[in-house]
Amino acid sequence: MDHIIIEKVINNNIISAYEKSGAEVIVMGRGIGFKKKQGEVVPADQISKIFRIKSRTLTEQFKELLANMPLERVRISDEIISHAKDHLKLKLNQSIYVTLTDHINFAIERVSQGIEPQNALLWEIKRFYYLRRYWRKRKRCIY
Repeated sequence: MDHIIIEKVINNNIISAYEKSGAEVIVMGRGIGFKKKQGEVVPADQISKIFRIKSRTLTEQFKELLANMPLERVRISDEIISHAKDHLKLKLNQSIYVTLTDHINFAIERVSQGIEPQNALLWEIKRFYYLRRYWRKRKRCIY
């Protein structure tokens, strides 16, 4: 693994850094930013995830979003994105890291405040999937 140099500590679990190649990355790991300073090398054994986002704007948005977010919520988002990439073979826009992480954080905050999430499209979704199952069964009968 390349040497990763700390550019800025975002919180105890997330730092902004530069790889040896000069590319900016966001590095995640439990306690990775604790008592660390700019210019220090990040120990490889503390790194659990490296986010390489090519867009400077998205990188800044992601850093801002992560500043006050619990590590577990970032991990949930990362697991969902990794699953989609690996199992569903999807190529995702890099903005998914910002949007999905923010969405999950907001949903968890609302539920913890006792606000029940409601889906205005629930009836349409149930109808769509019912029709889909119905036509799939009919196609089997025809053949």
